[in-house]
Amino acid sequence: MKITIKDVAKIANVSISTVSRVSSGGDGVSAKTRRRILKVIKELGYSPSAIASGLKTRLSKSIGIAVPDAMGDFYGEIINGIELVATENGYNLVISLNHHIIREELSAVNFFKAKKVDGAILVTTSGDDDYIRSLIKEGYNIVLLDRGPHGLKVDTVKIDNFRGGYIATEYLLNLGHSDILFIQGVPYIDSSKERFNGYKRALKDNKIKFNPDFILNGDFTVNSGYLSMKKYLEECDLNFTAIFAANDQMAIGAIKALNDKGISVPDEVSIVGFDDSYISPYVIPPLTTIKQRREEMGKLATELLLDKISSHHKKERTPRQIIIPVELIERESAISLSSKQRR
Repeated sequence: MKITIKDVAKIANVSISTVSRVSSGGDGVSAKTRRRILKVIKELGYSPSAIASGLKTRLSKSIGIAVPDAMGDFYGEIINGIELVATENGYNLVISLNHHIIREELSAVNFFKAKKVDGAILVTTSGDDDYIRSLIKEGYNIVLLDRGPHGLKVDTVKIDNFRGGYIATEYLLNLGHSDILFIQGVPYIDSSKERFNGYKRALKDNKIKFNPDFILNGDFTVNSGYLSMKKYLEECDLNFTAIFAANDQMAIGAIKALNDKGISVPDEVSIVGFDDSYISPYVIPPLTTIKQRREEMGKLATELLLDKISSHHKKERTPRQIIIPVELIERESAISLSSKQRR
């Protein structure tokens, strides 16, 4: 038997028009009522006509999300946040991986447009804003994630990466460390550059001379943290007492390289990561890190995009830039120099 909108309305104890508003992502329905209706829709397996909905709203009821990769938990948690808000508002997700390649970024956006996707959340990694500028000019609905606007009139959501880099470095300085290596991620990505700038500012504010030889190159992967640390130890030996890695995965790779050389963390070298990934409390030693709220990033980006979609034919609004604060999570991978000397 075919399930109708009337069946959903009867079981949810609401009007047919209320079910219609929820299934099409409309406003004017309380969160509690919306959840009840969505639950009934799921239980009954009701599927409103996408064609009919599209004819009424001129919307496909889908949004795109383009991210570099699906490795680790960083983008996975962001996508979870996006999916929660999208589903609650009756939208489907179209996901594309661009692998840090500009050609694939462009291909993803062209695919979204060809499929009449109503808007897209983009994690751009190329540093080339020309195609973003063209999307804005043609009026396509986009929100940029994990980066700043770079002078473009576009909504953005990002973590306070500069502050996180500053806090991590200052924490190590306050523990008495002054010879602090920094393992950076992909250098042209905003988050990597801003964490690096936070590191440098903390050194400057504490009157510690910046040493370019203390900068190791990584790409946000465990392997890059391992290889960069291994290479440094082979060439320079142990001329530092602490490390700040631009993400937890590189920090974990660095710990492995140190252990392979018989160097103890934190007894001989302290280390701080960035992310507070799910694995961080379980490595040995548990990793001190900067927590960033990834799911919240996804939720806020989706709310901005849906607001932009709903106001697409209304008066143009001022773009919004949201910066989400970070916090230090203290565990066991960093100790004071005085504690080290007593051991």
